[in-house]
Amino acid sequence: MMGVIGVAAFAVHAQEQGSGGGSGVQWQPRLSVTQTVTSNAGLDRGSDARADAITDISPGLRLSSRSGRLTGEVDYAVHGLVYARRSSASEVQQALSAKGTAEAIDNWAYVDASASISQQSISALGSRSVDRSLADRNRAEVSTYQIAPYVRGPLGNFANYQARWNWTNSNSSGSSAKSSSNEASLSLSSSTALFSRLGWNLVASQQSSDFDGQGKQESTRFNGRLTFTVSPEFQLSAGAGRERNDYRSSSQQATTNWSVGFNWRPTERTVLDVTRDHRFFGNAYNVRFEHRTPRTVWTFVDGQDVNTTAGANGASSISAFDLFYAQFASIAPDPVQRTALVEAFLRNSGLTRDSRLNGGFLTNTASIQRRQSLSLALIGVRSTLLMSTTRNDARAANPSDTTAGDLSNGRNLHSTGFALNLSHRLTPLSALSADLSLNKNSSTVDERTTRLRSLSTTYTTRLNPQVDLSISARRTLFSSDTDPYTESAVLASLKVQF
Repeated sequence: MMGVIGVAAFAVHAQEQGSGGGSGVQWQPRLSVTQTVTSNAGLDRGSDARADAITDISPGLRLSSRSGRLTGEVDYAVHGLVYARRSSASEVQQALSAKGTAEAIDNWAYVDASASISQQSISALGSRSVDRSLADRNRAEVSTYQIAPYVRGPLGNFANYQARWNWTNSNSSGSSAKSSSNEASLSLSSSTALFSRLGWNLVASQQSSDFDGQGKQESTRFNGRLTFTVSPEFQLSAGAGRERNDYRSSSQQATTNWSVGFNWRPTERTVLDVTRDHRFFGNAYNVRFEHRTPRTVWTFVDGQDVNTTAGANGASSISAFDLFYAQFASIAPDPVQRTALVEAFLRNSGLTRDSRLNGGFLTNTASIQRRQSLSLALIGVRSTLLMSTTRNDARAANPSDTTAGDLSNGRNLHSTGFALNLSHRLTPLSALSADLSLNKNSSTVDERTTRLRSLSTTYTTRLNPQVDLSISARRTLFSSDTDPYTESAVLASLKVQF
C-alpha cells in the first residue's frame, strides 16, 4: 500500500499548488495534442478503406470547489480534429462533465445542477468505433443538462419536508433524438424514527416528458413507504402507491404499485442495497453490491426501470475513475482531494479516466431498460487489473411505437460487453498497459447483430511534473451485415498540465 500512499501525497501536493490553496476554487488548465495514423479513417469496408493522419488539439480546464455555498466539479475540453487527407471530415468536438450543488439560502434552499457533452452512437446496430476522432457516420454529439432547485426543512418535531423541481434536457447533433422533461415532487418523512426503529416517507410527483416529434407523455405518482431498522447494519422497507401515465398508450392508465427492499451494511467497506418495485410494466428493481478491501473493489449493479431521456441509453458500465474513487474513500474522505488522488493514480498506472464500453444508443421515446454490470479492480504494488462485464436490455414502453429508432415496432435490443485493462508500472514515472474490449449488440424481430472487438497497448511516461507522453497501438474489428470494417492505428499523445 506504500505506492498508493505515495500517490496520495503527490496528489495533495499538486492540489495545493492550484488557485486558492487548500480551499475555495481549484483550477487546472491543460493542453493535449494527439497524432493518430490510422489505416481506415472513415470506417469503410474492404478495399474502400483509406489511411489518414488525424491531429487532435485539445485545450481543457478542470474547476472544482469545496467552499461553503458551492461544491462540485466541472471538466471541459474542446477537441479540434484535423484530417491530413480527408479535410471534409475535420471537425470540432466538445467534452463536458459537470456536477455541483449551490446553497442559495442557508439550510433551506439549494440548487443541484449537472451537465454532460459526449460522443454517442445513434444506433446500437450501426457502425461503432473505440476512437472518437474517426469519421463515424453513426455518431452524434449528445448534450444533457439538468437543474433541480429545492427547499427542505423541518415541520416542527414531527416531520421533514422537501419540495423539488427537476428539469432535464437532452439534445443531439446529427440525430432527431431529443427530449426534455419537467418533474415536480413533494416529500414528507419522519424526523425521528417512531418507537426508535420505525420510520415513514410520503412522496407525490408529477412528470412531463417531451420527445421531439412525439408529443408529451405524463406521469403522476403517489407512494408511501415504511422503514424498519432491525439493527444499525440492517434495514427493511416496504411501500405502496398509485401511478397514472400514458407511456403505453395514447390515454392515461392507472395502476397500483408496491415495493419491498432492504439495505445491509455489515462494514464500512461493504454494502448491499436491494429494492423491488411492481409498476405498470411489470417489475422494476435495483440491486447494488459493493465491497472494498485494501487492494480490491468489487461492484455489481442490476436495475430495471423507465427511461425518459433520449441520451444515455444502454451505457451502464462503470469507469476506472468510479472504481478507484470508491477504493480511495478511506484514504481521502474529502471529495476534491480524492478526485486529485484518483487522477494521479490513473496517470501513474497508465490508465485513462473513462474506460467504458461504447454500447449506447439514442431513442426518441420512453423505454424500459434493464442494466447489469459487474466490475472488479485489483491493485498490486506495481500492477493493476480492471475488468468489467455488462448487459443491457431495452424495449419501448409502447410496443406499437413505430418511430423509436432501434426500439421501433416492438423490437427488443440486447447488448453485452466485456472490458479488460492490465497496467504495469515500469518505473516511478512510466507504465505499460493493455486494453481488450468486446461488445455485441443484437435485436429481435429483424435479428440484426453487430460485434465490436478492439485490442490496444499503451506506453505512458512522465517527462516532468507537468508533461505526460503516451504512445499506443491498436487493432479493431467490427462485424455486421451492412457496415463491417477493420482498422489499425498508431497514436502518440503529449499532455501538458499548467
